[in-house]
Amino acid sequence: MPLPHPAESVYRKVTVEFGREAFASQDPATRRAPIPDEWLDTPPDADLRETSLIRDPDLYTDGLLRMASLAALVPGDQFSLWVFLRSRDGQPFVMDRHGVTGRSVGNQTLGPLANIQVYATNPQGLYEGKSHGLCVHEKWLSPEHDLLTLRDLVPLYLQDPGHGDWTGSGWCSKCAGYAVRRLNEEQFAHYWASVQAAHAALSGGLR
Repeated sequence: MPLPHPAESVYRKVTVEFGREAFASQDPATRRAPIPDEWLDTPPDADLRETSLIRDPDLYTDGLLRMASLAALVPGDQFSLWVFLRSRDGQPFVMDRHGVTGRSVGNQTLGPLANIQVYATNPQGLYEGKSHGLCVHEKWLSPEHDLLTLRDLVPLYLQDPGHGDWTGSGWCSKCAGYAVRRLNEEQFAHYWASVQAAHAALSGGLR
């Protein structure tokens, strides 16, 4: 049975525009310690951990810090990383590290997404515990997050791909273990074309 065709409106939630609109929709009266507007215009190559977003949260700012983090970053569970995972033999799946079960991969090229920033707390698995992006465990961006690129993240995920929608055993089941910098229009155009191609290939393989 063919997979349902993805809707572009759903995938547009990864864009800079969506993040900005979601942040702007919040009631300004609740922003007792406002994030400067220029923070939302931080260059895509700037380290967000060094911006005004990073501060000690308190009773009045923890919700704001989460909203601001989500304005600039997309939790991994909302980003279709599987589209860019690649199998060695070109098949639309890879086996988990135990060789027991496979998960879908899209075999698409990263293209202009290769240098997109990724923030994660333990992407290399250097210490005990899962890696987190933005979720119930790590509610906002903090100095605890490491900074890497999407090109760096892909091979780490292939080491522990799991078999569910997005995550292996070393990645948070709530947010997929990472957060991605939101996409501009050029990046989204490549992302959307890749999603469509991956869905079409997977759907054809299941018929």
